[in-house]
Amino acid sequence: MVLIALASPNLAAGPGPIVVLTEGQRREILAVARGDVELLPLDQVLVGLGISVQSDPAGGAVTLSFQKHEVSLYNKKSLASVDGDLRLLSAAVVLEEGKWLVPVDSIPRLLGPLLGRRAEWRPASRVLVLGNVSIPHIGVSTFVSGDVARVVLEASEKVPFRVLQEEGRVTVGISRDLVDVGFQQQRLTGGIVDLVQFVGGRENLFAVTLGRRFQHLKAAEQESPVRLVLEFEGPPLPAPRASASAPAPRPTPTPEPTTVRTVVIDAGHGGQEVGAQGPGGTLEKDVTLALARKLRAQIVNNLGLQVFLTREKDEELGLDERTAIANNYKADLFVSIHANASHSHGANGSEVYFLSYQASDEEGRRMASTEGEAVPASGAPPGSDLALILWDMAQAEHLEESSTLASRIQEELAVVTGSQGRGVKQAPFRVLVGAAMPAVLVEVAFISNPEEEKLLGSETYQSKVAGALMRGVARYEQERTARTTFSRPSARAGQ
Repeated sequence: MVLIALASPNLAAGPGPIVVLTEGQRREILAVARGDVELLPLDQVLVGLGISVQSDPAGGAVTLSFQKHEVSLYNKKSLASVDGDLRLLSAAVVLEEGKWLVPVDSIPRLLGPLLGRRAEWRPASRVLVLGNVSIPHIGVSTFVSGDVARVVLEASEKVPFRVLQEEGRVTVGISRDLVDVGFQQQRLTGGIVDLVQFVGGRENLFAVTLGRRFQHLKAAEQESPVRLVLEFEGPPLPAPRASASAPAPRPTPTPEPTTVRTVVIDAGHGGQEVGAQGPGGTLEKDVTLALARKLRAQIVNNLGLQVFLTREKDEELGLDERTAIANNYKADLFVSIHANASHSHGANGSEVYFLSYQASDEEGRRMASTEGEAVPASGAPPGSDLALILWDMAQAEHLEESSTLASRIQEELAVVTGSQGRGVKQAPFRVLVGAAMPAVLVEVAFISNPEEEKLLGSETYQSKVAGALMRGVARYEQERTARTTFSRPSARAGQ
């Protein structure tokens, strides 16, 4: 793989150095400007690529050979021959002092077919990519609530984050020659942070414009997955003033949070633990990860919540680790995604489970056994009074909310999957044990059913399922907010 990145886009000041990256190697070469055209010395570009070069200065031609492919270039001509086909270049090739100079933006049209690799020119970032170069992808998510505005930069691989606080703004630079960023800018409400934007440049700069309510910044890096979490703190919002004619409200306990702020999505299985396999070879671990990523995007884009995944890639993760991740993020909801399997190829539709010591039916017992059945706390024997008491103490606080969440998700899924009759069930799933928040396990479809297996492999169907899951979360959030609001004592209570 080869990556060529132009370090400076300012041609008026003369061409700057060009960074050439190959696997395990970084080189810099100088570009040559001819008018408004920028050219690269061909011999320096080809270093380490294994391409044979036959130069004929007298005849005004040079031929590049690699395996069974050939490219021929001609002095002072903007035409090239690629395996016998003529290709038009953006400017003429130039032979100067025995060196062949080639227009930068034409290199993909030449070396791509010659090497049989991906070749791409990115004018905005002035980057040439040849082959499957490992380029970090940087995602951005934001969250605003009361006296905190949070900005999270999430990277697909380890990158160096450099945070600098300046007057009126905070910048984050990433010292890599190239990053992919699918984000431009976003305005935030609340007055703590006004604007988050990707500026770009050599430092791949992100800029956060601070608002009038900003007071303090906290920055923390996380390793798995790679994240930079910026928390911008402001003063607490003033409480609404009571009417002059109304008596002062009685002191009341602080209510529970009225809205969902953070969701952790668990992509079931991973690594050597592949889960169920469809008759066509589709693996449950791949389906669940694809759905988890789509659901995260749906929730972030449509609901504005903060979302974390228990796993970002194909890796094995213990069942207890998954809820531990949710607890560490202080998540308000935990959703574990799976694909069902049955010996009956006709079994179809979705099911949503929440935790119970006893399964609600035989199917639930089978599923819990397949996905990892819970072990009673403290080693108490199943069915003993001690086991039941310990389970009640650990889980009773969230069971009612988990049941409501499961119902709303299943109602929305049923519209997509046509499984109104399967309903909400309970089972002792190990992955739900220990979750300090409402938690559900979703069996989105039967991967053992050939028709549903085909659907699960479809990007379109995955998006529909993710949309249904998002709507279920949204309905739960709205109802939870309403329940908390209406349960608060009014200012006139007790009169």
